[in-house]
Formats: sequence, structure tokens, C-alpha cells
Amino acid sequence: MTHEDDDIEYELVSKTEMKREMHRYQELGETLCNLPPAKWTDLPITDVLMAALEESRRIKKHEARRRHFQYIGKLMRSEDIDAIQEAIDMLDPSSEAFGRRIGQLEQWRNRLINDGKAMNEFLDTYPDTDRQQLRNLVRNAQKEMQAEPPKPGTAFKKLFQLIKEIDSNA
Repeated sequence: MTHEDDDIEYELVSKTEMKREMHRYQELGETLCNLPPAKWTDLPITDVLMAALEESRRIKKHEARRRHFQYIGKLMRSEDIDAIQEAIDMLDPSSEAFGRRIGQLEQWRNRLINDGKAMNEFLDTYPDTDRQQLRNLVRNAQKEMQAEPPKPGTAFKKLFQLIKEIDSNA
């Protein structure tokens, strides 16, 4: 036995901890299965997991579903769990990540309406933006907000929807 073998440290994980992690993977897999299939393409998952999720739609019997979720949990071990969880959080309106993202988009809208320099910053950040459409919506939203009292209308809402769409495509 060499000296190098003595330097190896093994991390001991209890059986209970392993079970907790397994159940966490299964629950996350079940959450994925409950999402609409159209949302699966936006998630950072492998083709093998995608096929297992598609297969889960076909399985109806309780015991078969339970075993299939165990299989999905096993597949989840080789996935980037943090990236998947973050993507799911961005789809959940009650999550903190979703709220933070919406807040950032609202800040963009307010800056575009109130700050003339914000347009160039936005176009630098999102170069594929339809400039004409953005300029028209900003101009119309500015007119709405100059009324007394300021009254957000359709252009204000459409501007936010455009920013949201541009951000999701970026």
C-alpha cells in the first residue's frame, strides 16, 4: 500500500440521506411530468429523460406510475438538477425567481418610458429586437403616461409583453 492511497478521503453518506435525495429526484421528475409537454423543450434535460417524460403520459396505473417515477428519479441523477429547478421556477408565477425576473422586465419598461438613453441600452442588450415596433410602443406608452393623472393603457401593457417576449427569445 502506497502513501497516496492513505490520502484518499471517502465521503460517507447515510442511507437516510441517500433516500432523501432519491425522493427529491422523484418529486422533481413528477413535477416535470405534470408540466405541459410544450414546456419540456425549454428545459435543460437530456433526450433520455425527455423520452421518459413522454412515456409517463401513456402510463395510467398507479403502481406502474410509481415505478416509472422511480426510473425518472434514477435518470435525474445524471442531470443538472440546479439548472432544471431554476427553469421550473421561472415557469412558476409563485416562485421568487419568477418574481425577480418580472421585476427586471418592469424596470426595463419604466426605463424605456422615462429615460431616452435606455432605448440604446435595450437594443445593445437585445440586438434582434424589432426597433420600429419598440419605438412605436414606447412613444405610445409615453403619451399614455403623460396624461393627467398618468393612466397605463394598452400600449403600456403591450410594451411589457414585447419586452417579455424579446427576453424569452434571447
